[in-house]
Amino acid sequence: MGTSRIWPATRRMLIREACLLLLFVLLLSAMTPPAAIAEGEDSPRVLMPSPSGSKRATFKEGGVTIDYGNASQGYVMIKHRRTDRKLKVRIALGDMEYMYDLNGNNAFEVFPLQMGNGKYNVKVYANVTGNSYVSIAERNISVMLDDPYIAYLYPSQYVNYTAESRVVAQSNDLCEGLETDGEKIWAIYEFCVRQIQYDYIFAIQPKKSYLSDVDSVLDARRGICFDYAALMASMLRAQGIPAKLVIGYADQSYHAWTTVLLDGQWYRFDPTFVSASITVDVYREERHY
Repeated sequence: MGTSRIWPATRRMLIREACLLLLFVLLLSAMTPPAAIAEGEDSPRVLMPSPSGSKRATFKEGGVTIDYGNASQGYVMIKHRRTDRKLKVRIALGDMEYMYDLNGNNAFEVFPLQMGNGKYNVKVYANVTGNSYVSIAERNISVMLDDPYIAYLYPSQYVNYTAESRVVAQSNDLCEGLETDGEKIWAIYEFCVRQIQYDYIFAIQPKKSYLSDVDSVLDARRGICFDYAALMASMLRAQGIPAKLVIGYADQSYHAWTTVLLDGQWYRFDPTFVSASITVDVYREERHY
């Protein structure tokens, strides 16, 4: 993903945004958590991906290992033996496709199967020269998800955390004593809006293929839109609430935000622009994770 196009937008009035947020608060008070979300005694169980260990669902070729034994949980795990070559992963379903970078550290990375049920094509490429890549491994995977929203409950490359991450502890602290998902969503959203500052300096020239370190964002209390979106999605997923990190355009600005599932409907939250007192007329989604 080319995040070099993520720039601060022009400041505008916040009146309409404030009215919409007030309306959403009223809606939250009337809604109940989705029945599919299971909670533990003190806090929700944090879902964590892990290698399946299944030989029948592990494919190896060209130094690549593809573990798809947990595809029904909405993710696939991929690694390449240690190498200095640049690597990419393509995950496709029909006409839809997602491209990712892959580390060469012989360590599994988690990629979501967020396009629904069907026959996925997973392909790994290695750099030859310049911008040229060659396919080194390919596998077709039949996916039948246990739940249509399950891909948005696990961490993955773009929304990356562990059960021991500080964002999980922060999420539990924010949601302690809250009973409904609506209350938890609002507590996490308010935290991101009020406690995280926009990093205008870093936004001028972010790294290519930028991925957010959500614990570092939490510690620094600052970040760009991708960081806000990843942080909010991470804390929501830690509470068992499906959340997407969305990439697209907010008016003319290349941007990232979060959408959250509540009572069977997806709601958009943009903590970046609300914290900066910026309103948006039109959002256009390109992809989500």
